[in-house]
Amino acid sequence: MSLSITGGRSNHWIVQYGLGATPSTFTTIATSPATITADSTFQNGTFTVNFGTALDNQSQPVWIRITPTDTTLGTGSRPQVAIDDFNLTWTGTAVNNTPQIVSFNPADNTAGLAAGTTNLTVTFDKNIAAGTGNITVYNLTDATNQVIAAGSTTVSGMVATIPGVNLVTSKDYAVQFDSTCFKANGYSSLGVYNNTTWNFSTVTPPPPPMTSLNETFIGCNAPLLGSFMHTSVAGSQTWRCSNFGRNDTDAVYMNGGTATEAFDNTDWLVSAPLDMSAMSTPYFHFWAKRRFVGTVTKEVYVSNNYAGDPLTATWIPLGINLNALDTVWTPFYNANLSAYKSTMFNIGFKYVSTATPTPNAEEWTLDDIYITDGPVGLSTVNMDQASFYVLGNVTDSRLNLMLESAKSDAYQLTVRDMMGHVIYNSQIAVNAGKNKVQVSLPSLSQGVYMVDVQNEHAKGVVKFVNQ
Repeated sequence: MSLSITGGRSNHWIVQYGLGATPSTFTTIATSPATITADSTFQNGTFTVNFGTALDNQSQPVWIRITPTDTTLGTGSRPQVAIDDFNLTWTGTAVNNTPQIVSFNPADNTAGLAAGTTNLTVTFDKNIAAGTGNITVYNLTDATNQVIAAGSTTVSGMVATIPGVNLVTSKDYAVQFDSTCFKANGYSSLGVYNNTTWNFSTVTPPPPPMTSLNETFIGCNAPLLGSFMHTSVAGSQTWRCSNFGRNDTDAVYMNGGTATEAFDNTDWLVSAPLDMSAMSTPYFHFWAKRRFVGTVTKEVYVSNNYAGDPLTATWIPLGINLNALDTVWTPFYNANLSAYKSTMFNIGFKYVSTATPTPNAEEWTLDDIYITDGPVGLSTVNMDQASFYVLGNVTDSRLNLMLESAKSDAYQLTVRDMMGHVIYNSQIAVNAGKNKVQVSLPSLSQGVYMVDVQNEHAKGVVKFVNQ
């Protein structure tokens, strides 16, 4: 820009470049506009210079200068010249000699890493060599750390392997290392100095399998659903706690819609791992009811290879006919699990609701899910504020009953044969809730017998088989 209107002289300016630390020669480059004149006219202008390929990929300093082409011309004061808004642009990829991190193994934010992992790796964009300094593996869970010298790493091409890492289950880790640990042609890589750039967690081992199951969902507090866990495959609705249990205030339910709308959902309620190998003939039982109108998919399965993802497990239907599901609590007894008891297994309840073409999202509620050694009795009697049933068949003259009572109470228990003869008679005391009562009977011949339980409020009778 020419800053003076009084000067009588003028200059023509040019743009040149030179190469090297102290260039002895400079080369002039054409400008656009071609002529840069500064004189007594108060004005400014933008000039552009294209260096072409002259400055490409230079491994030495580059100098650019703006200079007059000649001595000042004319008479009077010299022109006053200003330069502003210098901008240098270029195309292509910059050469960065600093080795750049390409990836970590395990990758940042990895979850469920095997605890047996002993090596970590870092991959760079250049062939590297081990330098000095330390790699630190932080156990964030226990606030401990392990320091490994950079000289202990094994380097192959672009990959550095960090050996001797000691990882344990159920822990959160972060890895940091000094900027001097890895080099390429004398250039050090950038270091990692925080707990977020490279962090991961190790796998949480599954809980030991349960050797019995009697789930009433007392204290249910989602996402903790007793000894069950919910997994949503599709949709935003999930299994959750209900305040309307069968004999108490707790149960679990799944509803794939609202009062006005149904949604697409596929949701599983899966038990903890079960080990029933100690039972002779394990049988599975539960109570259920429905609410609202619909025909959603409701199925009960067993799997011997469930590992946390219901989509990858092999599920076998238990053959439970849920057509009898009603709006009142309904028992579903005696699904035989003997074929699966030799190995650990899981029980899974599957619920599928649909939004289209026909909205379908009735509610399914479950409670009192349990397993017995042997089938339950031929019937269950619901009395006033109580119910009872026989657990399996009688063996070794031991009769097992499950009596559920709304309050602590006393009952008269009598066993008769099919001719009405009294075999056993005694009074039993029960607490509020579920009570497992074992009765030692005299030696009985094989056959069908009757057991009745009664007090001043009610009386109930069921059959059982002595083997």
